[in-house]
Amino acid sequence: MHALDVALFGLINAGASAPAWSIRFARFASDFLPGLLALAVTAGAVFDRRWRGAFVTALLSVLAVWLIVNLFRSLLPIPRPAFYGLGIQWAPQGLRPGFPSLHAAGTFAAAFSLGYLPWRAPVLGALAVAAVVAWSRVFLGLHFPSDVLAAAMLGGLVSIMVERGIRRPSSLVVGWASSMRSRWRARRA
Repeated sequence: MHALDVALFGLINAGASAPAWSIRFARFASDFLPGLLALAVTAGAVFDRRWRGAFVTALLSVLAVWLIVNLFRSLLPIPRPAFYGLGIQWAPQGLRPGFPSLHAAGTFAAAFSLGYLPWRAPVLGALAVAAVVAWSRVFLGLHFPSDVLAAAMLGGLVSIMVERGIRRPSSLVVGWASSMRSRWRARRA
C-alpha cells in the first residue's frame, strides 16, 4: 500500500518546474478555502433558518474531527512525505505526523454537514471545495494521498454520526412533547 501511496504522491506533488500560479492557487486552496467554506455556512445560518441545523452539525463535526485527528496523531504518529525525503514541501510543516489530514478532514466534515439541506447545490459545491483542499495538500507535498482519502472518509463519517446524534434526540423530545400534549388534552376532555 505504501508503494502505491508513494507513486500517487509522485504524480500529484508539484515538482520544481511547476508554474508559480499553480503553487499560489494550491496555497490559497489549502489556507483560505476551509475558512471561506466556514464563512459561507455561517452566512447561510444567519440568513436562512434551514441552514442552522447544518451550521450546528458542521461546527460539532469539525470540532469532533479536530479531536479525533489530534488523538490519532498522538497515538500513532504516521509521518508526512518529507520524513522520507519525498517530493517538495511547498509550505512549512516540518516532520510532524500527517495522517490523517486535518485540513481535508475538517473541510469534508463541514461539506457533508450540508447534505441535509433541502437543496443539492450547497453540498455539491462544498464537496468540490473539500476535494480541492485535499488535492492542494498533496500537491504542496504536505500529505500522502492516503492521508487525504482517510480524512475524507473520517469527515463524512463524523458528520453523519453528529447529524444523527442531533436529529435523533430532538425527534425523541418532539415525540415526547407531542405525546404529553395528547395526554394532557385527553385528561381535559
